[in-house]
Amino acid sequence: MSLEAIVTLLVLAGVLVLLVTEWAPPGLTGLCAIVVLALSGVLTPEQALGGFTNPAVITVASMYVLSAAVARTGAAAAMANRLTQGGSPMRAYLFLLAATMLLSGFVNNTPLILIFLPLVLGLAPRLKEAPSRLLIPLSFVSILGGSMTLIGTSTNLIVASSLSEVSGGAHQLRMFDFARLGVILAVVGGVLIVVLRRRLLPERPSLDLLTNQGVAAEYMTEVTVGDGGGLAGRGLAEVQASGSLGAGTRVLQVVRGETIHAPRPTLELRSGDLLLVKGDPEDVLRLRLAAASNRQRGDSVRSVALTLFEVIVTPGSAWIGQTVGDLALHDTYDANLFAIQRHGVHMREKIESLSLQTGDVLLVQGSEASMRRLREAAGLLVVEGVDHIAKDTRRAPLAILALALFVTLGVSGLATVEVAALSAAVLAVVTGCLSFRRAHEAIGWDVIFVIAGTLALGVAGVQTGLAASAAHAVVETVAPYGTRAVLGVVLLFTALLTQVLSNNATAAMMTPIAYQLGLELDAADPLPFVMAVAFGANCSFLTPVSYNTNLIVYGPGGYRFTDFLRLGLPLSVVFLVLATLLLPVLY
Repeated sequence: MSLEAIVTLLVLAGVLVLLVTEWAPPGLTGLCAIVVLALSGVLTPEQALGGFTNPAVITVASMYVLSAAVARTGAAAAMANRLTQGGSPMRAYLFLLAATMLLSGFVNNTPLILIFLPLVLGLAPRLKEAPSRLLIPLSFVSILGGSMTLIGTSTNLIVASSLSEVSGGAHQLRMFDFARLGVILAVVGGVLIVVLRRRLLPERPSLDLLTNQGVAAEYMTEVTVGDGGGLAGRGLAEVQASGSLGAGTRVLQVVRGETIHAPRPTLELRSGDLLLVKGDPEDVLRLRLAAASNRQRGDSVRSVALTLFEVIVTPGSAWIGQTVGDLALHDTYDANLFAIQRHGVHMREKIESLSLQTGDVLLVQGSEASMRRLREAAGLLVVEGVDHIAKDTRRAPLAILALALFVTLGVSGLATVEVAALSAAVLAVVTGCLSFRRAHEAIGWDVIFVIAGTLALGVAGVQTGLAASAAHAVVETVAPYGTRAVLGVVLLFTALLTQVLSNNATAAMMTPIAYQLGLELDAADPLPFVMAVAFGANCSFLTPVSYNTNLIVYGPGGYRFTDFLRLGLPLSVVFLVLATLLLPVLY
């Protein structure tokens, strides 16, 4: 093995470790791979940096912008709202699943799920089902839909670009080449999801207090116990019996310094205690009179009916890694945090010191102005009904026009996919669907850097002979069992790898190996083996970390890690078996 091959193998191992352990940001990992490959001489500077001008990277960045434009103008939400109005709730839910699957073939499914998630949560009470039985199916059908077209997922774009590069341009994948198998897998998988979701998914309550569609039926406020207010030195039961607390008012928690106490009847109140109370206006007024010297977090107590809503921390949010205390919600957004839901666990203790994670659901109280500020913050999803999802529908037709331009140019061959995507993104910004600043913020730069780094790693694998060696080893081991056995191995290995790595990184690293495998077994047509990588990398159903949309529904559905395995395992088995049987026939 040459020195260059050894360096490439070490870089590959390092990238895998860093991506799995997340010891470094994914984008930094991709940049480090580029730097090491260039400095060690494995690749020339032009080859190492070539990923940034790769058509896949340009297309993925443009799709982020175009998807953000469709989301912010409410184009997709308007259609979804029509689907959920009137008629049978179950029919509306099935229409939403079908619409999600179809649109995912042409729009980045991450913002699509962010748009449709509140609609599904709004349907849950009408369906009399827990969100835990509705949200995983929403994520899964979006993944299936994305696998149907070249632009449906960045994974397919990377496979197409990598194939073109390693084959010297001899093999080019077009817009609907993936549809031959993708449509079959989507339809079969969609039916399987609908049939099995009630049997396999748990009925687990989520932290959802939206029974009145965002309008609190009761007042909820925080009251500080003062020295002369008549509450200090008395137990909660005594306060209740004295009439200071009305019959319909209850204390949710007592905050004393850094400690949060459950409202036990025997708990004796002290001066300075902060009470979180909920009740009707008359009872809240009575409590305010009893605690005459109360102040609320340094401000005078405001007896106003505030709205309860949920704030979901989405992938890429600036809130990830910050503690609740660092956010200063009260000072920045004039909002109060009551609880956090993480992976189905409701937490009310030591909330201020908790570091936020992707998928966390924050139960927040605030005014309409508070919600408006939070909606404008990047990386957050405010859930309080479906009335405010569409931001500015006046420009929705322009966003649809940009999307149509992209599809038309890409399908007709009048422009390459990357030029078509860039043209549509520019049109969306020029027509005001998205400001230039918002467009820049919409691009997932971590994903862009990972793609560029792993593409460089793929080039190094081919150039040093590592890909050919790996392919030869697989052929020697599995080839005696037939071509389908080799395809099955590629599919299975890629699918397992994508559960712990990003599917983009998996696709970039596996495509050169699959291409070499195809040359070893069938020099005339290695395409089935490359397509096995594409569909294997899209088989992201087993864990919440295997795909962004799984992470998004993780918190709102109150899921645990193993819940994805319940429905994801049978779906993956059917997916992989069908792909193994049909790939040689269709490609």
